[in-house]
This record gives sequence, structure tokens and C-alpha cells, in this order.
Amino acid sequence: MKSFYRNKIQSRFLLSLILAAVFITISHNSVFAQCPPNIDFENGTCTGWTCYTGNVSAPGGVNKINLSPSAGPQFGRHTMLSATPGNGNDQFGGFPQNCPNGSGHSVKLGNTTGGAQAEGVSYTFTIPAGQNEFNLIYYYAVVFQGPPHNDWEQPRLVIDINNLTDGTTLNCSSFEFFYRASNPFPGFFLSHTNGTGTPVWCKDWAATSINLDGNAGKTFQVFFKTADCTFSAHFGYAYVDVNTECSSSFTGATFCPDDTAVIVTAPYGYQNYTWYNGLHTTILGLTQVLNLNPPPTSGDSVLVELTPYNGYGCLATLTAHL
Repeated sequence: MKSFYRNKIQSRFLLSLILAAVFITISHNSVFAQCPPNIDFENGTCTGWTCYTGNVSAPGGVNKINLSPSAGPQFGRHTMLSATPGNGNDQFGGFPQNCPNGSGHSVKLGNTTGGAQAEGVSYTFTIPAGQNEFNLIYYYAVVFQGPPHNDWEQPRLVIDINNLTDGTTLNCSSFEFFYRASNPFPGFFLSHTNGTGTPVWCKDWAATSINLDGNAGKTFQVFFKTADCTFSAHFGYAYVDVNTECSSSFTGATFCPDDTAVIVTAPYGYQNYTWYNGLHTTILGLTQVLNLNPPPTSGDSVLVELTPYNGYGCLATLTAHL
């Protein structure tokens, strides 16, 4: 009988621990789970996104991408990629087609057929009222043929982050990629597995932060566009993904009282990383992965300053909760 009551008390105690853990997990996740649904493509579909097809031209020496909404993803132009089982490496760049940020799905825009084609995907969302902390990270990789054309005639990727409420574009997080013979963008490399007869320039996966703090209640649009060359003979395509977190804070690590070290990993795809203590006064590390030995006190935080590739975004600082 004593054993029965003891087991019953232990069971109740265990249940209370489980419920407490669930409550803590739900409360914790509520801080970070404010992303618009499927902005990260993790449904494995383009639900919530608007897909576009069109063409590209260069009237008056100005590159013009002409897009119209399509009836969902179009075969060979909006391709959903899945980390399981995986899509292998890009045939020209050799980098993985699936975003290395750990997500399950990403999207390929465009193809290798040329034809002055253009494609796009956009997502429009409103930051909830009262949510003054909002930070998105998007990822991209590109492959362009580099024909001997003028800059405005080259294949390209265009990324626009638009504030629809104020009618403005966030210039720091919006930019345009194309091959420039005179001054190539940093980070591009020449493909060595190319049988097209035209040089092919590639850029491996990289990341850019979109800091939307202080914009509660405003509506924004994320717009990715790709285009071939304006003469139709040369192709350009890109890979894109969006991070699951929409906060300037993230769970850096969990650890047990008897752990001798803690490893914290920052988001993938930046050129430089600088880790600081929670007061932003002491540098702790300069790589994507930070090893804390001995481990910190539970509840501490560290800061990581993320530097994008030159000209490809804004400096960002995130807080990692331990």
C-alpha cells in the first residue's frame, strides 16, 4: 500500500514537471513564433506567396522586369526544393541546392533555358500591432551566364523589401545582382563545370537581415525576381529561402548543470561574425560557432553581430538566449 501511494505521488510529481515544461515551452515559443504563416516555405508549398511569370526587356538602356501573377507555381520556373531526400548540388556552382540553414524547403526561381524569361515570388504581411521587435533573415544563391552584354542587358536577381504602408523601399535590404565584367560583385566565382559556351558566374548561399523593429501594424512585401538576359539567349536563376524566426532574439543553447561547455551557433550565411557578452563590452569569438567553456549562468545572453557580404545588406545584431 505504501508503495502504491509513493508511486502515485511520484507520478503526480512527474506529471507536474511535464506540464510545467510544456507551459514553459509554449510561453517561450510564443516570444519567437510570430512569423507570418509559411513565409519560410516550410509547408512545402507556396501557400501565402504570390507567384509571377513574365519577361525582361531593356527599353532606353534600362533593365525592366515585366511580371504578372500566375496561377500558382509554374513548372520549371518556381521549383520547390526539399531537404529530404535532398536535391543535390547545383550543376554549375557545386553548392547545395537546398539552403544550408537547416530548413526543410527552399525555392528555385528560373531555369537554364533562356528566352528572356522572368519569374518572381512575393509575400505580403502585416506586423501585428504591439509587436515592435521584428527581424527577418532571407537567404539566396545565384547562377548567371555572363555574356558580353551591357550591364542593363545581363541576367539578374532583384530583391525588393517594400514598406507598403509608407510607400517606401528598404534600400539596405534590397539590391540587384548581375554579372559586371568591369567590376564583378564580391563573392561571385566562375563555374568550372560549364559546357554552355558562355562563362557562368555563381554565388554560394548567403544571408541578409531585414530589421523591421518599430514598425508594428505596418504592411511589408518581400519580393524576389529573376530574369534572363534581354536578348533571350542567356539564362539566370536563383535559390531563395526565408528564416523561420522573426525576432532579433533566438534560443542560442540549452544545457545541463553538469555540462562543461556550451556551443552556440549563429544563423548561416554571413561574411563575418563577432560575438559579445550580454553587455556588448567584451568580444567572445569571431566565427559562426561560439564555444563557451566554462558554460555561462542559465538565463544569460550573448550578442552576435552579423556582417553581410559587402554591399549585400545591413549590419545586424541578434541576441542569443542561453
